[in-house]
Amino acid sequence: MSVSIGEPVLKLWGYGPPNSRIEINGEKVTDFTYSETNGYFEFLKTYLPTPDGLYYPELCLTGIDQIGRATPPTCIPALLANEFSYDIGPVILPPTLSLDTAPIDTSSQAGAEGITIPNSDVKIVLAEDGGNQNLADFSLIKEAKAYYIPDYTVKSDPQGYFSFNMPSTNPNKWRVFAITTYSQGATSPKSNTLVLNVISPFATWLENIWRLILSLLTLPALIVLEVVAILLILAVLFFRKNKKQLSPSTSAPIKQYQEYLKTNSPS
Repeated sequence: MSVSIGEPVLKLWGYGPPNSRIEINGEKVTDFTYSETNGYFEFLKTYLPTPDGLYYPELCLTGIDQIGRATPPTCIPALLANEFSYDIGPVILPPTLSLDTAPIDTSSQAGAEGITIPNSDVKIVLAEDGGNQNLADFSLIKEAKAYYIPDYTVKSDPQGYFSFNMPSTNPNKWRVFAITTYSQGATSPKSNTLVLNVISPFATWLENIWRLILSLLTLPALIVLEVVAILLILAVLFFRKNKKQLSPSTSAPIKQYQEYLKTNSPS
């Protein structure tokens, strides 16, 4: 399979996430194909417009796996337009990557997963946010720092799937990306960089309270609250009306005075 650029033909092939949509894009150019179960892909007859200068437009490839996760674009340097035959490959696409959930607290466990070339080593790179945390270190311009922990490697299964757990022992912000080793130490470009916030249990409690408050501000909840308020008002008015209709009872001193007047009245 190949790509045709006007009259010249560019054979373009490579590897990426298996059973995924592989898109190629450039100036006034768009096309796609699908990778095989081993991650291999190639293109046929993708025509490019006549170049305005000495080079054909730059081409970029993106892989989109079965659940919609996309790789960062992998671009090919612009090619001279005076050639009529090119054979370029392999173009290795980065792995796809996603987090199970974010943020989490220190009592929870977050996982990450993705898809890449089957049966490959996947290097996981983690960086811990080391920004200034103390009031003594306060400045108008915050200095961004990140401390990388030693890389470790996981292996993708025969379908290209891989997964690992994220650190969650201390409240902090973590950044993570993955790189695939596909042949004799050669590596792919890095995946998208993801951010995981690990917060304290107290912060989680406050966040849950805030979510509850926001949920009560939805239209159905407001209607229920209005109905309850109206019923309470009607109940108060009803009891006040009944209380006014009751005849007042005669107090004990008045009864004693009335009995005194009856006893001492002239016969």
